[in-house]
Amino acid sequence: MAKKKKYENGGKKKGPSHANGGIPIEVEGGEYIIKKKSVNALTEPYLEYINQHGKLPPSNDARKRRK
Repeated sequence: MAKKKKYENGGKKKGPSHANGGIPIEVEGGEYIIKKKSVNALTEPYLEYINQHGKLPPSNDARKRRK
C-alpha cells in the first residue's frame, strides 16, 4: 500500500479535478479549503506565506507607509 503524504503544514494538492473523480482528503476541524479557481500566480505566494508563517504577509500598500 502506498504511503499517504501528509499535509500538516499545508500545500498544494495535485491530482484530478472533481469532474474526473477528484482526490479524497481528510481534514481537521478549523482547516480551510480554498477553491481551485481562487489559486493563481498572484494568490499562491500569499497562501504559501500564510501556511508557513500563520499570518498575512507584510503589506506593500503605499497608503499605509509612514511619511
